Amino acid sequence: MNIKGKFGRGMGGLLVLALGLAAGGLIALSPDIAAPLVVLLFPGLVALVLDRSPGCGVARSILLFQAAACVQPAMNAWYHCTGGTDCMNHLAAWQSVGRVWLAGAAAWVLGQCLPLGLKVVDDYRLRHRRFALMARREALLAEWGMDGNEQRSDGAE
Repeated sequence: MNIKGKFGRGMGGLLVLALGLAAGGLIALSPDIAAPLVVLLFPGLVALVLDRSPGCGVARSILLFQAAACVQPAMNAWYHCTGGTDCMNHLAAWQSVGRVWLAGAAAWVLGQCLPLGLKVVDDYRLRHRRFALMARREALLAEWGMDGNEQRSDGAE
């Protein structure tokens, strides 16, 4: 099974190149914001390196949740910071770091627990449907005056 999609292996290298260019552009535009953003996104970057699952689904969800939680602190830092230490103090405050890292932790918990929860719900749904079908079968057998062990008239079981 090809995990990389219809574009093949070349898109993986192109994606790394695009991410490198974006990171370089951010560092060139505002180096005083780039370093604290790395601190905020650190758990997601570590998860991206350590995630061995196909497609890195858990790492992608962690980075997505963290990026969503980084928008407000990064926007505030962009408009209100005057220097590197001011931006570091603003973005590395425990309120900003805690919110972003908790968003990453929530994504990890969802990535680990949601498949299990969906499996439990699916098993319950299948069990409920099985009991409903068995009750319907018993009602039809009683209506036709048959017991469950009789042969059908066409010879099939």
